[in-house]
Amino acid sequence: MTVFQIGSISIMAKWLLLGLAVLIGLLVIQLWLRKTYADIQKKLLELLINSLILGFIILKGSLIIFEPTIVINSPLSLLYFTGGTPGLVFAIVISSFYFLFKARKVTIAQAVILKTGAVFFITVFSLYHGLAFLFLESNHKLHLQLSLAAFSVGLILFLLQKMSLSLDKDSVKRESVMIKNSLIIIVFVGLISWVIYGQISSPSEKEKSTSTPSASSQKSNQKSVEIGVEEGKKAPNFQLRTLGGKAVQLSDYQGKVVILNLWASWCPPCKAEMPHMQKFYQEHKNNNVEILAVNLTTAEKNSDGIRPFVKKYGLTFPILLDEQGEIGNTYQAFTIPTSYFIDKNGIIFKKIVGPMDQEMMTELFQSLEKSSE
Repeated sequence: MTVFQIGSISIMAKWLLLGLAVLIGLLVIQLWLRKTYADIQKKLLELLINSLILGFIILKGSLIIFEPTIVINSPLSLLYFTGGTPGLVFAIVISSFYFLFKARKVTIAQAVILKTGAVFFITVFSLYHGLAFLFLESNHKLHLQLSLAAFSVGLILFLLQKMSLSLDKDSVKRESVMIKNSLIIIVFVGLISWVIYGQISSPSEKEKSTSTPSASSQKSNQKSVEIGVEEGKKAPNFQLRTLGGKAVQLSDYQGKVVILNLWASWCPPCKAEMPHMQKFYQEHKNNNVEILAVNLTTAEKNSDGIRPFVKKYGLTFPILLDEQGEIGNTYQAFTIPTSYFIDKNGIIFKKIVGPMDQEMMTELFQSLEKSSE
């Protein structure tokens, strides 16, 4: 599950999992503060929530910093997209500084501030990578490793705190015992993590035997694939003319990954995604991938506006004209933009309803490439 579809909006699954991890993290923090710092629980919780709101605003606005050209060409990008992973890192840094600064302003002890921030960050980090391991389609080993590492760190810190509460500062013997116990905990948790990771990362005999199907079985599978616009079916072939008048068929691109995008020049989300699509194309056009942007010409208020639209956004991938409306109907473009990721054998890998940014396109393309290996 790389992308989660909600009506006409496509959201990358990793953002939904991160949101869920943050919500659970807030619940954990609330329970932890209630037991440890009940007198300042409300202040710290409000401050943490305000920091998260600030972080979200920065994440949305960070697109201006990391993709200024795209925002200048299409200000609507700010409405539909974020600054992606770089924007998330930037938002975390700024909101963390805000949390630390404001907490000191309301006279909360520095140790309490650091503990609260550490508990929240470790909880969210561990939960996110645990959920990603369960639900995302790629990097399973890495997500598991990071989740186990964060959980181990959290467990060690928790046990160290428990020990320090009973530690007599004048007792060197007890301090020595605490250090030894800490080392035992670290080694024990590390061994468990290593065993689990080894079990998950080692392919089974069945996986080894089925991972590389023969060429003959691939050919027979291709012949038996039903034609349709659902994922897993062979994309219906069609022929359209480009903006320059050249006749083009979908089957001409057999052997390439094709991103079939259905759009119209008056459509706000289409305007938002086109600069992202062009940037993706510039970076990946030499990687055996093609974008076919099918203009739903019958849905245009004025077909004379297509050329200025293409020129405005500097589009260099093929623009096809659906002058009869047949392709829009065949590919069920009831909401636009609608896009199909089609593999090298002409099989539909993923259908996306709604605008895509460059990060989403890149991740979907990489997922498609991995699935076809």
